[in-house]
Amino acid sequence: MRKIAFITGSKSDLSQCRGGFELIKEYMENHPGEIEIVGVYVRSQHRNTLDVQELLRELVAMEVDVVVIGAGWANHLTGCSDAFLRYTLKNDRLVVIGVAFDGGNEDRNKAAVLSITQVPGTQVVFEENKHVYFGAVGFVKACLFAITGELPKLKLPEPRPIMDLDLEEALEISKN
Repeated sequence: MRKIAFITGSKSDLSQCRGGFELIKEYMENHPGEIEIVGVYVRSQHRNTLDVQELLRELVAMEVDVVVIGAGWANHLTGCSDAFLRYTLKNDRLVVIGVAFDGGNEDRNKAAVLSITQVPGTQVVFEENKHVYFGAVGFVKACLFAITGELPKLKLPEPRPIMDLDLEEALEISKN
């Protein structure tokens, strides 16, 4: 049985999730026992960072297979969740599917898409046939993938080395 969770960045994002939730409900009625929805969670990466991280720890402990994460505007929720799962929790099981929600104007929409697609080293699933999961339609497609898609094999990336420098060291390195 595939375990699926959902996280949105705000309550207002739920309106773009309706079609996907209806698809999930219908699938569960027609295919009992194939999937389990562990929850739908609303968490802002910007306003509830520690709560997001605690939720991800809980999802890992529950052995959730897939989390569909959607947010609009500056969608840092998706990329930060994937990074926390890989680099901090060392989890190579929980697949993140990212959806950029419609923010109401072109600049916000572009920011939502870029903040998912341009994260260095991301393992987020964010597109189908080179079409980014965007808005209500993208959420439905992401839900369909979460239900029936072949989940990718994840790998634990190597973190970048950290550096603690004094000002003189930073100036010296910055010459290169």
